[in-house]
Amino acid sequence: MYLAGDPQRRLPEMLPLRILTCQLVTAACLSALFASAALARDISGQPEAINPPETVESAPNFAVIKADQQGYDQQLGRLIATGNVQARLNGWLLFADRVEVAEASRSIYASGQVQLIKGDQYLQASSLRFSDWEGSGELDDVYGVIEQDTLARDVNSGEPNAKTDHQPLEAARLPFACPPLSADPGNRTLVRVLPPGRTSLPTMPAPGGCPGSDLTRPALPLNRALESVAFGPPQTGGPPAQAAPTGFGKPVITAGEIERLPEVDSRVSNVTFQQSWSTNIKLDLGAVIDTTDSLNSNGQGYRPPTNKAGTISRIRFQGSQIKIRGNSWTAEQIAFTNDPFTPAASWSLARKVVAVMDSRGVTRINSRSTQILLDSKVSLPAITNTTIGAEEARFAWDTDKEDRDGFFIGYNLEPIKIGTQGSLQLQPQLNVQRAIEGRTSSYVLPGQSLASPTSEQTAKLADMFGLLAALNLPMGWLSLNAEASLSTLNPDNFRSGTRSTSRLTAPLSLPGHTSANADLFGSYRERIYNGSLGLQTVVYSYGANLAGNVLLNQPKAQAGSRKVPFFTPVNLNWAAQSGVYEATLFGTETLDTLWRSYANLALGTTLQLWQGSALDASDDPKRGLRYAPTPVAPGLGINFGVSGYAASYSDGANQSTLTLWGGPSFILGQFDRPYFDYTRFSASIAGTFLNGASPFGFDRTVDLRTLSFQAAQQIYGPIVLEAGATFNIDNGSEFYGDVSYSYVELKLQRRSYEVGVYYSPYDGIGGIRVKLNDFNFTGSGTPFVPRPRSR
Repeated sequence: MYLAGDPQRRLPEMLPLRILTCQLVTAACLSALFASAALARDISGQPEAINPPETVESAPNFAVIKADQQGYDQQLGRLIATGNVQARLNGWLLFADRVEVAEASRSIYASGQVQLIKGDQYLQASSLRFSDWEGSGELDDVYGVIEQDTLARDVNSGEPNAKTDHQPLEAARLPFACPPLSADPGNRTLVRVLPPGRTSLPTMPAPGGCPGSDLTRPALPLNRALESVAFGPPQTGGPPAQAAPTGFGKPVITAGEIERLPEVDSRVSNVTFQQSWSTNIKLDLGAVIDTTDSLNSNGQGYRPPTNKAGTISRIRFQGSQIKIRGNSWTAEQIAFTNDPFTPAASWSLARKVVAVMDSRGVTRINSRSTQILLDSKVSLPAITNTTIGAEEARFAWDTDKEDRDGFFIGYNLEPIKIGTQGSLQLQPQLNVQRAIEGRTSSYVLPGQSLASPTSEQTAKLADMFGLLAALNLPMGWLSLNAEASLSTLNPDNFRSGTRSTSRLTAPLSLPGHTSANADLFGSYRERIYNGSLGLQTVVYSYGANLAGNVLLNQPKAQAGSRKVPFFTPVNLNWAAQSGVYEATLFGTETLDTLWRSYANLALGTTLQLWQGSALDASDDPKRGLRYAPTPVAPGLGINFGVSGYAASYSDGANQSTLTLWGGPSFILGQFDRPYFDYTRFSASIAGTFLNGASPFGFDRTVDLRTLSFQAAQQIYGPIVLEAGATFNIDNGSEFYGDVSYSYVELKLQRRSYEVGVYYSPYDGIGGIRVKLNDFNFTGSGTPFVPRPRSR
């Protein structure tokens, strides 16, 4: 479920959920939480030193703020605090039922309802043990929330945190979260895809003091039993073993109810969608058409934007026990989810996990097996090895008929650091299909013009190998990004086997703009999509580009409170560019080099004629989020816009266009009921007034009248059918009736994930697309892995 992107794009930057979990465990447990080399220096032997006033805003390394009982054993050199202990540990807020700190061994032991909070990071456990002298420790019954966007700020800084350090400690404490779900480990409820069959839903024991803990806790090993005697009973000062902790009053859910995703108190609010992480598996159904977000394109025609590699920034994780040894940690099982609610619609479980951090701060993580669980019904396999700091999957495979004669595999090397922030990523490749067939049809014959058609030739050994490279180099306020693709290492085919783009970008602060930038660019054999003309190649180009975006008519109030009809914000984009180009002349196989300058301006908006309301989530934060990451609000509007484009060429040619487009769009239903409760449709007719013509083929305007549509329909529950296409409807054009883009996709949509099978008749590409959604939310959530249900 973790594959590389198209061969001409930057090496994929995909962050699976398990990486983020490991970052929190590694960073929190190793870098900050237990960075207690000076722990002994900060614990005095005087009892009065351990009870500073509540007004103290921060304390270095470790300080007890409050406890029902506290004292200091001079003989053993041990600080002991019991009963509602509140402390600060290296900038973290620590809550527990019992805390002991041994001065001689510089070790800490906390038990009961242990909680660690700092900024947006939250971790709870039933016990915590760590010895700085030995460099080892353990956490039992771990559950936590990681916020990737603020992880570095929260974990690496020992400074006070505005979110947790400027409020009374008791106000920062959250109710200890017990598992609200249970499942029978012997009940084979999961459908396993690979290998096919049925298996049981994974479970984890409940923490001490939670319902069911007396039935699921294993016997302590000898060393733990002796430690318990030395440090005292694990639950001293805590609730009785059978009592439910504060805030836990829901009945236990059975395994059958899990399959129906029951309503439980998830302890989250203000749930908002942030972004998506996606990947896809492409099937060999035709030539791979790869397009880039090119500065050289004039923006004419329609094609959906490519999926950008986002991240999952906030996840919840759970584990029965985590053992820390020096620069590594291990766990029998670690579970993680991007879903803020419990039961989680999507979560993963890694078994026999070993993570090792090297001297550069790169953490290598291995697991014996990993599975993805969807709706607690379907189990899919996932990758078992990954590396923090080099998040791409090590092996990549794809199909590229255009440059690599079909199927190829690649291996992502560790990124090469350049300076403090720069990196060079390399992916050596093996052209498997070319090697098997012993021939290639991707290149022009040596000595021929690059505008000539490709010819079949015998593949040499060097033709079997290729290379993908991506350079990212921040330079102060500038950034250099370059990508290169070598589909062969044969010097005879270098000319027609290499593609590259580079861009030196400087952001601009222009009045009224949401974004603006200046670029110096260069490219070699860049592929550009141009409507009915399909894929076009620019042999080389270099020049400068200015671009900006402005949002006008932005509402001062929430859109839901606006009276209809109203205009949505006007999106205005502009660009100006000048450069030298060598490309094929239109309708010929002749290359020419010309200076090209152009400017374009485009704006679009929607006249909203009717606006319904999304489901009210004030009482239930899950409402409206059953099948979509954001609540769906029905509505009816008319989309319309205008764009102008003017280009001049050094041979005296000119091309200018004025395009008007518009059409209806509507959404019916709220995507909450199981049948036909969501219909989305939009259509647009575009007409272009053309003056002059470009001498090149890559920016020649030929689609003067087009009709585009996109539609999606809920069939049953999470199953949605989506399709879209663009047609040339200019009866005076030689391309009349041609389809310049089309696709159809059958999707399984849930709040936290999306799985789709798609096919594009125009591209001849089909595949499977997987998307995970990322959410922001307030609260700690509740454990999502069910506890074993006693028979």
